[in-house]
Amino acid sequence: MAVVAQTQKKIFVGFSTIETNSKNQQFADIALIKRDLLNQLNTLPDERVMMPGWGCGVWNLLFEQFDEATVDSVRSEVTKTINSDPRVTLQSIDVQQYNQGLVVQVTLVYQPYGVIDTFSVQFDQRAVAMS
Repeated sequence: MAVVAQTQKKIFVGFSTIETNSKNQQFADIALIKRDLLNQLNTLPDERVMMPGWGCGVWNLLFEQFDEATVDSVRSEVTKTINSDPRVTLQSIDVQQYNQGLVVQVTLVYQPYGVIDTFSVQFDQRAVAMS
């Protein structure tokens, strides 16, 4: 768990309509960075209009045999996505298989805060099969 120092001024401010139950749909600072990264990780490459290459190719690897080559490809795709955001520095990536897909645990340093935090992303085969 990250301990975030309360700052007087928000550095990053954004808006999201995903997974919010409150009327306040505004995100700031570390919460915004996480939301932006999750949006990109949960988007297939070339799915966004006018943004070729934006997204994460892990979704294309879900039905591959889970071996070291696949794990390396997953790490490569996640690293590419994380490195595209200058607000974070990648510390580590852990890839695990579960029944219906993969869980990727990422440890990041959030800039300019210097906060280290870990979060997980599930890439579920059922989500691909339904689309």
